[in-house]
Amino acid sequence: MSIFEALSNFGSDFMQSVRDGNFYQYMLPLYVSMLLGERLLYVLFAMRYDGKSAWSNVGVSTLNMIVDLVISIVIPFAIFDWVYANVRIFTLPENAWWAWVIAFLIHDLCYYIDHRLGHRMGFYWAFHQVHHSSEEYNLTVAARGFLLDGTSLIKPMFILMPLLGMSLFHILVVTIFTSIYGIFVHTKLVKRMGIFEYFMATPSNHRVHHGSDVKYLDKNYGQVLIIWDIIFGSFKMEEEEPTYGLTKNIETQNPLKIQFTGVKWLWEQMQSADNLSDKLKYLYMPPGWRHDGKGETAEELRRELMMVEVQ
Repeated sequence: MSIFEALSNFGSDFMQSVRDGNFYQYMLPLYVSMLLGERLLYVLFAMRYDGKSAWSNVGVSTLNMIVDLVISIVIPFAIFDWVYANVRIFTLPENAWWAWVIAFLIHDLCYYIDHRLGHRMGFYWAFHQVHHSSEEYNLTVAARGFLLDGTSLIKPMFILMPLLGMSLFHILVVTIFTSIYGIFVHTKLVKRMGIFEYFMATPSNHRVHHGSDVKYLDKNYGQVLIIWDIIFGSFKMEEEEPTYGLTKNIETQNPLKIQFTGVKWLWEQMQSADNLSDKLKYLYMPPGWRHDGKGETAEELRRELMMVEVQ
């Protein structure tokens, strides 16, 4: 059997496993292999690796995987299936290459919008901050997320995928491959990727996204393509390696505490307001906004930094 025949057979088996809903048999071994491979490279290059943080990330991702099997797959995909069957505007064929290109672009743009919402609205940030709470940066961080990250509650724009003609098969295949790429960008081992830096969400570009430095806040939301950030003004090239984590770190490696620190933060912010209008504003205003005018949004922090630099 030639290499091309072997690849073709693997591709056919993979596509069939996706149709059968058995894609975890590929995803889980691949993810574990990537984690172990990166860990080995850290050892070979004698680089510092925070094992406690890594195991904390694994604990968070294990909790997420259990929830994913029940809530984050069954419910969202039932909704997607209904939308596709009843109210889709277009139909993308599953056997045309151009349809897969369009499906990928739709998915990547929806991801960008949802990801940006996750940073720009208090309600979504309460959940998404889990992913940014690690002060380390390696492949284990990729799966560090909120329990309900895979649901339509956290990713509302994904409803556009079936509406615009993506079948469940389109959505599953594109999600799997973009997720694999999304794991890859969470590494410090890959420095720069030349011309790819200007249209791909490379490890360098995504390191910026995880930076807590003021100049890096709310930048580079793209999962695979960075062109959305360039188009919509959220692109920032890496100048020096960022300081990872939150602007105010949570100081815990407990997976359960990591999960709900953001929810606790949002509740406390809402409780600090005296009237209902201000309480509700904490749900849709950017993180750091304060009803008393003493906020620390990314924009306010950047203005303060500019004033200091001018002085």
